[in-house]
Amino acid sequence: MNDPKYPALQTIAGFYRILAWITIVFTVVFIIVGIIAAFVTGDYIGGGFLGFLGSLLGAVLGSIAAVIIYGLAGLVAAVLQLAVAEGIEVLIDIEENTRS
Repeated sequence: MNDPKYPALQTIAGFYRILAWITIVFTVVFIIVGIIAAFVTGDYIGGGFLGFLGSLLGAVLGSIAAVIIYGLAGLVAAVLQLAVAEGIEVLIDIEENTRS
């Protein structure tokens, strides 16, 4: 019988892995929809945090730049979530390999 020693940690690692893939999917969809919306509307859609991009680069290019920046932030968050999941799995593997 294969009884896992740390089922809660394995569950948390699985949760982070699923959350990371959901974040990746939503981020890619956000980037695609944001770029399409920039061309369709022709208005700046960046928001308050990157508001200077609308006047600096123009409406469409500023919107695309804002979407790319926010999209990269989403992908970085997803990579960090995958790293947490892998880190938990590494700790479980280390414990398993160092048993006496």
